[in-house]
Amino acid sequence: MKKHILAILLLAICGLCFKPGEEDSLKENGSFFATVDGKMFKVQTNQIFRGTLTKKSGAMNGKSEEKTIISTSFNGPTYDKADKTSFTENISIEMAYEEDKTGPPASFSVALQYNSNDYVMLKEQSKLKITRFAWEADHKHFRINADFDCQMRSWGYPNDGKKDLALKGHMTNVLITVPSWLNGPK
Repeated sequence: MKKHILAILLLAICGLCFKPGEEDSLKENGSFFATVDGKMFKVQTNQIFRGTLTKKSGAMNGKSEEKTIISTSFNGPTYDKADKTSFTENISIEMAYEEDKTGPPASFSVALQYNSNDYVMLKEQSKLKITRFAWEADHKHFRINADFDCQMRSWGYPNDGKKDLALKGHMTNVLITVPSWLNGPK
């Protein structure tokens, strides 16, 4: 009898943990999860995970062409560094836009601001894979899922004495806004 009462109480408590429509809200807002050297990257609460298509200018010397990229950014905690300047931890991801394509993008870059330091990815030791690309009905947005596994190096390497960091994670159902200069499929 006591076990049944305990089970009923646990179910009731679990039911109180979720508000009606909360699951739909999570689907609508998308999700993001990452670890830095095995420690969870804490994203700001109530952050809506979104991105946009942008144009990235080519080099003036002609060595790289203008390209369209998917740009996303995920913010973590904000705090004061030792010098009293404000610092917001952040993971920024850019990847080549290839309409409807899943798999590894033609190019990508990942930047990390973490523990009061700035890091860039080591290209040869980093992977990113788009696992889902789906247009919204309005053709002004699409949603993507992606997995990433990157080796990150501080901007001050080797003089700052910071070790390389492993950044791993995934994003799910992230809404990407398509600006008016680029129309979705007809």
